[in-house]
Amino acid sequence: MTTSFTHDSSRLAETYDRLSDSQFEGGRRLVDRVALEAGSRVLDVGCGTGRLARWIAERVGPTGSVVGIDPLAERIAIARARGEADHHAPRIAFDVGQAEDLGAFPDESFDFVCMSAVFHWLPDKAKALDEVRRVLRPGGKLGVTTLPRELMGAGTVAAVLAPVLGLSPYVERADLSALAIASRGNTTTEIVGMLLESRLELVELHINTRLRSRPTGDEVVDFLEASSFGNFLRIVPEELRASLRVDLSAAFDARRGPEGIAMRDYGMLFVATRP
Repeated sequence: MTTSFTHDSSRLAETYDRLSDSQFEGGRRLVDRVALEAGSRVLDVGCGTGRLARWIAERVGPTGSVVGIDPLAERIAIARARGEADHHAPRIAFDVGQAEDLGAFPDESFDFVCMSAVFHWLPDKAKALDEVRRVLRPGGKLGVTTLPRELMGAGTVAAVLAPVLGLSPYVERADLSALAIASRGNTTTEIVGMLLESRLELVELHINTRLRSRPTGDEVVDFLEASSFGNFLRIVPEELRASLRVDLSAAFDARRGPEGIAMRDYGMLFVATRP
């Protein structure tokens, strides 16, 4: 089994838009590392519901432009609706698209390509990096936040998920390959290797700790399901998903303190440039 883009829904897209503050804040920190200038042309790959892209549009100003693409049509629909409702149009546009095929864009057409919390989901990361290099102008930059495989087991989600999946009936029937970040994730060393093979030059690399809180276990599971576009609970057969949701929610609730459920994870941030 592999991660599918076909399980998303308007409900999941709206849930993600409502609960994605942590992803949005991580994206802003990534963009801050690049110090975008007014007038920059930006491509936001895996833009989701467009929150970060709209913020970037503020940064590049009326002489700049932002294009956001995402393979999930339900999220692009929300992004377009939000974009049309504010004052960024027409310097911001959204379309359905994938990182591995940027054929809609000419060579050297962007100053900055952003991939915030998306790289670990890509089926063909090497091809995506080749496409990014093609559409970046010389001197243009790529910014990425992602989850390296060696750190996936260190966070709160793994600490809660592993014991629950070790129980019957899940232990006999769970299939973690439903989540690409578990089945096809790459280590930091492998990611840097792919980056260098794509002839992009690494400018900086950081391993960061992120700590946030959620009020309830139900909200944690809602976010995990929405941020995985409907794949998270599919690690078990359909008849077990409702019970897995209940058991995971309870396991997260058991960790709740006065300020909610503390959620910690570890991520990689890197910036590269096209020479």
